[in-house]
Amino acid sequence: MKETGGIWMSKKGQFQLDTVSEFLQGRLSRSEAAQLLDTTERTITRIARRIESRGVMGVVHGNQGKDPWNKKTAELKASVIRLMQERYFDFNLCHALDQLKKEHGLLIEYDSLRRWCHEIGLVKRAKRRKPKARYKRVRMPCEGLLLQLDGTPYRFNGKDEWCLIAAIDDATSDIPYAEFFLSEDTLSCMTVLQKIIELRGIPYAIYVDKAGCLGGTGKRAHFNQFARACDELGIRIIKASSPEAKGRIERTWDTIQDRLPPELRLRNIKSMPAANHYLQTQFLPNYWRQDLRQPAKSPEIKYQPLPANLDLREVLCLKEYRSVARDHTISWQGKTYGLDSPVKYAIWGQKVEFRTYQDMSWKAFFAGRPIALREDSIPRHTKLVPQLVA
Repeated sequence: MKETGGIWMSKKGQFQLDTVSEFLQGRLSRSEAAQLLDTTERTITRIARRIESRGVMGVVHGNQGKDPWNKKTAELKASVIRLMQERYFDFNLCHALDQLKKEHGLLIEYDSLRRWCHEIGLVKRAKRRKPKARYKRVRMPCEGLLLQLDGTPYRFNGKDEWCLIAAIDDATSDIPYAEFFLSEDTLSCMTVLQKIIELRGIPYAIYVDKAGCLGGTGKRAHFNQFARACDELGIRIIKASSPEAKGRIERTWDTIQDRLPPELRLRNIKSMPAANHYLQTQFLPNYWRQDLRQPAKSPEIKYQPLPANLDLREVLCLKEYRSVARDHTISWQGKTYGLDSPVKYAIWGQKVEFRTYQDMSWKAFFAGRPIALREDSIPRHTKLVPQLVA
């Protein structure tokens, strides 16, 4: 930029002024001036007339020195900056734009908000990851064909570490159900699966990682209760070999961890029950399903209805087995129980099934039927000390 007579002019404008001035003074022909400025002779004539009538201002744009028509007022800028500093200081820019529009009715462009936040140092930096060559996997065509199930531990309330367990539909990116738990254990995953079946139906397949409660390798693979329950329900289990293989739900965690904690803080939600209520009644239906859900390629739905003769409570539970001793007693959870049900024949050496339900209650079954137990007064590992007779 160069100042000419109190007017700031670009290098292009200065060259245009010098060239047309040479043409007006007869040192250049009209065609030579047009060739130097890479324009037409008619344009040279128009510029020459403006210079003759207005002088230097003939090559200066008419909007120079004027405010743009869409410039925001100082009052609006101050109001937005105050809201960002007091309420939305931990929101990302897209999230803050949504809140300013929904909660305060303020319509602001992304670039304006970004520039204002840079001035006060309130721009969250994007996560930087080392680039890696990956092959994009095409979405499933039908809803209910494949669910990606996973859990993520995080301090959602800014203090306590909770584990959010959720499933995302591969075809639509919809989250049929999600809930906060203290940890990602087998019963918690079964609780989420039961809610999904009650709300939508039985999915065709579930994509999981190799966590112990979801089908671990080695020794844990022999105690895979979740896979056993899915097998009883007819659900296929597919195990991912890496986090990138189930990238759809991994990216879901990035979005939820970025958006949900500020929302909980803004509403002063600290307890897990209140957070679950907000997650399931506000966050998922009003934000996730409205803004992030994608239409499936096929209108066909692969969720299957639950058979009438199937009780989810008896399927989605922990099933363990204990052998009956010769005295018709069983050891369970450090205690000894006697068989209280009338049995016509000896069943020592047989297996009794113990089912632990999601509420941590349990029952015993023999041959598929409930069996009554009585707790012995003497623990099984207690040694009897003989009493001396006087």
